[in-house]
Amino acid sequence: MTRRVWIDTDPAVTSGNGEVDDVFALVQALRSPELEIVGISAVHGNASRDHGFAMAKDLVRRCGRDDVPVYAGSASADDAADNEATIAMRTALAAEPLAIAALGPITNVSVALAHPDAALANLEEVVFVGGRREGLEFLAVPHQTKPFRDFNFEQDVAGTQTLIDLGMPLVLAGWEVASELWLTPAHLDGLRDSGDACAAWLADSARRWQRRWVEELGAPGFTPFDTLAIGWLTHPELFETHDWPTAIRHEGSPPLLVSDPAIEGPNALYLRSVDVEPMRAELLARLTAG
Repeated sequence: MTRRVWIDTDPAVTSGNGEVDDVFALVQALRSPELEIVGISAVHGNASRDHGFAMAKDLVRRCGRDDVPVYAGSASADDAADNEATIAMRTALAAEPLAIAALGPITNVSVALAHPDAALANLEEVVFVGGRREGLEFLAVPHQTKPFRDFNFEQDVAGTQTLIDLGMPLVLAGWEVASELWLTPAHLDGLRDSGDACAAWLADSARRWQRRWVEELGAPGFTPFDTLAIGWLTHPELFETHDWPTAIRHEGSPPLLVSDPAIEGPNALYLRSVDVEPMRAELLARLTAG
């Protein structure tokens, strides 16, 4: 059986430049037979909402999936109001059980689910690319001097708190699990040489991004963060998970979205690790499945 999925995303890539994890995850999802993608919404984040909207529409076309509708959502966390994306998301939720993959800031998702007409009984889970264990720093390599930010969470702390307060079934696919899966220059060469036009475009788009990781951090490649959220939806058996209390810590700056057995809060499913080789093989197979 396929799972009905809505994807909320903030793709930033342009050909040869920009952060690429959202577009990798979108192609992965659109080419996963386990998933029925009923809609895609663009949200502010890595780039403007308008750029993300155009990019998502372009990806749907490149994948030959014009059957999947794309909607423009919130332009900022301050723009947390009903829009075409949140209304469409809520309509899809009312029809049948639905999982939501939140690959960017949570604004669209929190607005849609907090609405009094939201059919929350049909919500299977929200898979959010964010969160950490207590004390975990986001480091690609041990010698990294400045940790990465928990970007999606920090862009809309209030929206994340809304989901926690609503008691939504939440899965946190944050840095810890994403940092285990790397794509090297050799993997991009494989995408380029696969004979699939979309995969070759992904490889070209990711080259500069990957070089930054290799040259500036001394990393072996880059981690395609958002693909782990989609991987959870297609192959949950490959993940180690913990059902842990989750809360937002406001001490210090920035706030922290923490999932850990030692804290108090409603439980969320925290993705701790993944069986890397089969997960990477599944990802690459989907990226070249056109």
